[in-house]
Amino acid sequence: MTIDRRAAILAAAADLIREKGVAAVRTRDVTARAGVGIGLLNHYFKWNELRALAAAQALWAEIDRVVPDAPAPDRQLDVFLSRAFGEDADPLWRLWIEVTDLAMSDPDMARAAEGCAEGMVNELAAILEQGAAGHLWHCPVPHAAALRILAFHDGLVGFVLTGLPKVERADAAAHLKRFVALELGLPQQNDHVPSRLV
Repeated sequence: MTIDRRAAILAAAADLIREKGVAAVRTRDVTARAGVGIGLLNHYFKWNELRALAAAQALWAEIDRVVPDAPAPDRQLDVFLSRAFGEDADPLWRLWIEVTDLAMSDPDMARAAEGCAEGMVNELAAILEQGAAGHLWHCPVPHAAALRILAFHDGLVGFVLTGLPKVERADAAAHLKRFVALELGLPQQNDHVPSRLV
């Protein structure tokens, strides 16, 4: 029962963060959603700890929603590339930006952000390693390749969201596909990238 109540509080906080963002969620929102009193919330968590754990849980839920598991490494990479700049990824991007901003001044959030970042790199590295082992592509150092791919992706996300410089979603997707093809020694895709952006 103790574990169930603690898990229910954490799940309620994560759901609220996905709906409203981290900064907008208050303790009273969580207690109302979880159906518990403030005393029980404080018994299981300090607020900053709960907020950070819930933000990490919310991030992983968004990642799983945007890039669901696929049966083979090449298919999983295709899913990542095809959905990386879809509008349904916007909640994930905005949540990640908020979490990393808060991490600058909140040690609990910093640990949560670091864990999520490492997890994302490790998940992509595992996909790249499986594909290399199956001779789908060439990738001698999967972890380093995953780090470069995600850094390139995140930079393009910044351009798409801010418009500084202006990059359309389709162009960002084409850039990412081309970068991944170069990284993995794959044939170049015929995706159009405007000459002004090459």
